[in-house]
Amino acid sequence: MLENKSRILIVDDHPALITLMRHKLVQRGFEVITAQNGEDAFELVKTEYPDLVISDIDMPIMDGYGLCQAIKSHDLHSKIPVILITSLVTSESLMEGIAVGADNYLTKPFDYYTLFLKIDELLTLNAIPFNERKEAEVFIEGKKYEIKADYNHLINLLVSTYKNTLAQNIELETIKQKLNATNNSLKYSKKEYEDLLHNTFPANVAESLLAYGNVTPERYDDVTIMFTDFDGFTKVVPNLSPEELISSLSFYFDKFDEIASEHKLIKIKTIGDSYMAVGGLPERNATHHIDVILAALKIKKFINASKDERPENIPFFPIRIGVHSGNAVVGVIGKKRFAYDIWGNAVNMASRMEQYASDDYINISETTFESVKDFFECESRGQIEIKNMGDTSMYKVKRIVPKFSEDDEGFLPNRLFIQEYNQVMRRVEN
Repeated sequence: MLENKSRILIVDDHPALITLMRHKLVQRGFEVITAQNGEDAFELVKTEYPDLVISDIDMPIMDGYGLCQAIKSHDLHSKIPVILITSLVTSESLMEGIAVGADNYLTKPFDYYTLFLKIDELLTLNAIPFNERKEAEVFIEGKKYEIKADYNHLINLLVSTYKNTLAQNIELETIKQKLNATNNSLKYSKKEYEDLLHNTFPANVAESLLAYGNVTPERYDDVTIMFTDFDGFTKVVPNLSPEELISSLSFYFDKFDEIASEHKLIKIKTIGDSYMAVGGLPERNATHHIDVILAALKIKKFINASKDERPENIPFFPIRIGVHSGNAVVGVIGKKRFAYDIWGNAVNMASRMEQYASDDYINISETTFESVKDFFECESRGQIEIKNMGDTSMYKVKRIVPKFSEDDEGFLPNRLFIQEYNQVMRRVEN
């Protein structure tokens, strides 16, 4: 049996707005596809053949006017109805839309009942292709506009615009009456939404996934990657019940998450007893090399303390930590189960740093060492041969240098450290 759902393309560069509209239209029984600018939308028009397009006007790369004109100028797609959405309630914006072939208009704010009426009208209307409409000159407010239109098109647009105006007045009055209750509800919902976003993905990544179903991969010239791994974990696992295993990993990894967040790191994933976090993304910064080493030292201090201070049912595991800095590609893979991940030689090198580490120091590459040597006490391990990578320089990070350390062990930065850290940040910003 052939699919009989009408397919609607929504185009907007505001993820929250597009997500809400998609939800409403799917509930109404439509199939929905989305795009975040006119250029991407036109490519979807040529491959996905939507039955109707709803587009915001103000967008980057190609705006709504440009998208509408591209659709109406294309022989195969010129009969696709286009609804333009705008916050500019002016004669000029209205006529510009008509001039490029818009079949209808919505002005913000709008109610969805009015939108559904417009959609139903346009999907059942046997519209004349844009290139077959008659040319006409229209004078409004002393300005001449050259448009292509037909009588039915203009009448439908006039009546629909009038209905939209009436519905907006009713909607605004309703909003005024319910504003206080809505604000309270939004505050609660916003917190739940933000908590979910931050627990799953970086906020900008989650918003893009919700709205468009994908995230554009990005290349980062400089990030710092940290791997940790428990020594002897596989020997202990067979003796643990499933509950004890999860409880043990949570005891350690929950603390790692807390430390990573304190130092602006993003946790990428855990694989078994291995933990991976990255500094310098999604927001690029100049201090990620230092941030990762500070986090690694805090993790090491936590592990050292847990040898004597942990619940009785939690085994103690020594930890290996490896760190490397370099370039990488970051993106999201998967269609149903999304995974935010990072790829590149820098990832492989960081993993090797962890494999060649010991539980009594943090093992870093020469690249990372050159960026942190003024802040941390490091010792060269010389050239160590790595399989498939050749001889590689490695360094032990033992502690914060004494003049920058708040404590005798060298885990906590003092005020002088923070001043120098801020200087690093400012040098790059300026």
